[in-house]
Amino acid sequence: MNSEKVSIIIPVYNVEPYLAECLNSAISQDHGNIEIIAIDDGSTDASRSILEAFRTRHDNITIKSIKNQGLSVARNTGLEIATGEYILFLDSDDFIEKHTVSTCLKAFREHQSDIVFFSAKIFFDGVDESTGKRFRGERALPLQNKSFSAQSFFNQSIKLGSYLVSACLYIYKRHAFGDIKFYPGILHEDNLFTTRLLLENQHAKMACISDKLYNRRVRPDSIMTQKKQEKHINGLLVVAEELLKLDLAKENSEAGLALNQFIKTTLTIALDACRQAYGNNFPYHARKRLIVLFAQTRFKHKKVKSIVLSAFPELCTIKQSMKKILLLERPYS
Repeated sequence: MNSEKVSIIIPVYNVEPYLAECLNSAISQDHGNIEIIAIDDGSTDASRSILEAFRTRHDNITIKSIKNQGLSVARNTGLEIATGEYILFLDSDDFIEKHTVSTCLKAFREHQSDIVFFSAKIFFDGVDESTGKRFRGERALPLQNKSFSAQSFFNQSIKLGSYLVSACLYIYKRHAFGDIKFYPGILHEDNLFTTRLLLENQHAKMACISDKLYNRRVRPDSIMTQKKQEKHINGLLVVAEELLKLDLAKENSEAGLALNQFIKTTLTIALDACRQAYGNNFPYHARKRLIVLFAQTRFKHKKVKSIVLSAFPELCTIKQSMKKILLLERPYS
């Protein structure tokens, strides 16, 4: 049914070696009614020239150049231009299978859903495959080839430890989710965007298919492989802050508890990123934000002590020193 128009939004920033493969995968889709929207986010390499060369050969490609503002702004710019009923995000160093769109549209019709989730193949390009354990592309088996309410899918994904937040691993109907946009200027923006899609529309329905339709490249100097810095930590903390603003975060419902679990996991990852970036000497403002956000998140009280010690590791050193002093001062029996 080629009347169903799909907008493929591709943010582009200095991806000269990979861009042609990405664009070819979008152009080659076996569904006929597709618009490709490429947002050049201030590239300084030959990416813009590659985009222009493709546009001269394909009339369904739209290019817009903006000053470099990051992935969120580039995707939001694409959303403003898009005219399709369905939205698919594609990162410009990755590529999709030829039947990605048609397979998802078939699932939309079969399940009467608002989102269709799929899986990814992970491949390594210039990166040691031993680092691959933290890169997941498949969803848990109990989730595959089933339909759920969006909130139920979120709950089950959290329970199974199989919540993949990547905005590139699903197609969604834009009219079903209002005007949800990506939070500008942060990393880990997918954690917030995907979670809001699943939780803010209580009537949304989704399907999860087992097909591996997305090919994700793990390469040097990408956001996921680069050394953790303050921008990674800040992005995770902003995600937690924004999710805590949702009414659902205050509820004792299954979805509310699952959301709090996800927020806690996000903060734990932020804490680990702090250790990677700063060792035991990470900035006081980061410690303070972590403690405040942990305090707003529901978790078992017995973990409070371990959280405080994690945020202030020097307390462990003080504790050990005090033990030694007490042992030295203890009178002989």
